[in-house]
Amino acid sequence: MMKKFQLILDVGGVLATDLDLFWEELVNQADLPYDKIRAIYRTEIREQLWQGDISEYNFWQWLDYTFPGINLEYLQTVMQKSLVELEGIHHVETWSAVSNIHILSNHRLEWLQPVINRLQPYLTSSTISSEVGVAKPDPRIYEICDNQLDFDRPILFVDNKKENLIPAVELGWQTIHADPDNEWIAKVDRLVLG
Repeated sequence: MMKKFQLILDVGGVLATDLDLFWEELVNQADLPYDKIRAIYRTEIREQLWQGDISEYNFWQWLDYTFPGINLEYLQTVMQKSLVELEGIHHVETWSAVSNIHILSNHRLEWLQPVINRLQPYLTSSTISSEVGVAKPDPRIYEICDNQLDFDRPILFVDNKKENLIPAVELGWQTIHADPDNEWIAKVDRLVLG
């Protein structure tokens, strides 16, 4: 059967939680305000981490150097537990019956692997920023994903960050903002199952 849609899903904030548990634990251990820690992270390492310019090991080294006295081993354990499934992940199997499912995510494959493994039977492709060297909202990552799509089918992209929807619209994709109340799930259902 020909699939009706090309459904592209982000992971963080759509199918699984963002890394909030990890950041909360780092705030507790470093005894610094969340905003300060995030500002240091954004300025010093965020782009290189998500684009795969540095290894996961280098990230942990940076963390240990930047925030002396933290319990790195415990933080690594918390990181593994930080991606908690959200409601959306439970709909992927149903959507896959009528849609090709693609993942487009700013993430580290090492941290995302459990989610990818769980979804593997339903996935047509996955585009992970650390693997392709570019992150949303840079249009190049959308083009990489776009090259894996069947252009004869409507394309629908779901992301929890509105700024990440803009480049998708510019490519001609339909978009849905993944709101925290999960109203986006019914919108996807109406479009792809309708």
